Amino acid sequence: MLNSHPESQKSAKAVNTYTYRRFPLRPISDRLFDEKRLYQEIETYALQHHLIQAMAALPYATELHKHQTRRGVEKVPYIYHPLLVARHAIALGLDRDELVCAALLHDVCEDCYVSPDELPFNPEVQETVRLLTRDFSERGRSDAGKEAYYSRISQNAPATLIKLLDRCNNISSMVTAFAPNRMQKYIEDTEIFVYPLFEAGEERFPEYQEQLFIIRYHMSSVIDSLKRLLSRNMTDSYYYDKKGATV
Repeated sequence: MLNSHPESQKSAKAVNTYTYRRFPLRPISDRLFDEKRLYQEIETYALQHHLIQAMAALPYATELHKHQTRRGVEKVPYIYHPLLVARHAIALGLDRDELVCAALLHDVCEDCYVSPDELPFNPEVQETVRLLTRDFSERGRSDAGKEAYYSRISQNAPATLIKLLDRCNNISSMVTAFAPNRMQKYIEDTEIFVYPLFEAGEERFPEYQEQLFIIRYHMSSVIDSLKRLLSRNMTDSYYYDKKGATV
C-alpha cells in the first residue's frame, strides 16, 4: 500500500539518498574494453578460423585511424570503435570473413580520405564499405538523403548488420560524448532511420533473425533508459556532488 503521509515520504527520500551515497556508482568511462585486448581477440579468432580478409584489415584500419580519437574526455583511440563493432559481430556468430573485415573498415572511407575502390580487399568488402559510407553534403544530411542511404543499406545483409552494430555501439557510449540535446537528436534519428533496418532485416534476411533480436534488445533498452533520464532534465549535478563524488 502506498503511504502518502509527508513524514513517510521524507523518510523514504532520506533512505534513498543514503543508499546512493553508501553504494556509489562507479565512474563512467569512455571505454568498456581495452582496445589492445580487442585487437588480440579478433586476431586470434581470425587466425583460428582462417579469416584472411579480416586479418589484413586489422593493421590496415589501425594505421589509417592512428591519429584519430573518439569523442569524450579520455580521448580513446578511434580504432577502439571498429574493433568493438567487429568483436560484437564475432560474439553474435556473425563471423564471415568479409563481414568482420567490413566491420573493421566501416569508417575508413568517411574519416580517412580513402575511396572504396582503393581498399585492398575483395569486391564484396569494397561494396559493403561503400554502402556504409555516408554522404556529408547538404543533400546527404537531409532527411531525403538519409532515407536513400538507409534504403541502400537495407538491401545488403552485411551492411545492414554492421550499421546496426555500429549504431548500437554509438548509442551505448554517447552518454560520455554528447550533451543532452545532442543525445536527444541522435535518439530521434535512430528511431526514424535506423529502427526500420530491423524490420527490413527480419523480412529480407531471416537467417539472421536471432542476431537482429539481440541487437535490437540491446539498442532499445539503452535508448529507453536514456529517454527516461533525458525526460527528467537530468544534468551532471544529479550524478556528482561538489567534490566530484558520485551521489
